[in-house]
Amino acid sequence: MDTNWTMYPRMGLRSPNLTNTTVNLQESFEIDLEDTNWILTSSFIIFTMQTGFGMLESGCVSIKNEANIMMKNLADISLGGLTYWIFGYGMSFGEGTYSNPFIGVGDFLLDPPVGDALMGPVFASFLFQLSFATTATTIVSGAMAER
Repeated sequence: MDTNWTMYPRMGLRSPNLTNTTVNLQESFEIDLEDTNWILTSSFIIFTMQTGFGMLESGCVSIKNEANIMMKNLADISLGGLTYWIFGYGMSFGEGTYSNPFIGVGDFLLDPPVGDALMGPVFASFLFQLSFATTATTIVSGAMAER
């Protein structure tokens, strides 16, 4: 590990190839630029679970409610993703003045600066957390099918 990394023990994102380009994000994780590909692949695999849950739920309901279930899954992804972008990510990983160990306050409407060397890993981490948030919504709402 370089000597630069010992100066910043709580660093979230780091790049060994780039100097002075760090973003404090998820302080317990260190995401290299090389890890971004794996994180994105995992995110898309988790997103495919939406299709599986849609098929499972449509198989458990009557024929007249299949379209309703699929539209519910689409709404879960769309509205859940928008809500997570606006509020969820900032409440999970925000590092504002009023943040505490329970909830974060800051980094709402995630938008790293254009040209930032770690813009890709920041968005990859966001997409990974977003995929879990929207999939969890679909799992819970599937319990209410035809009720």
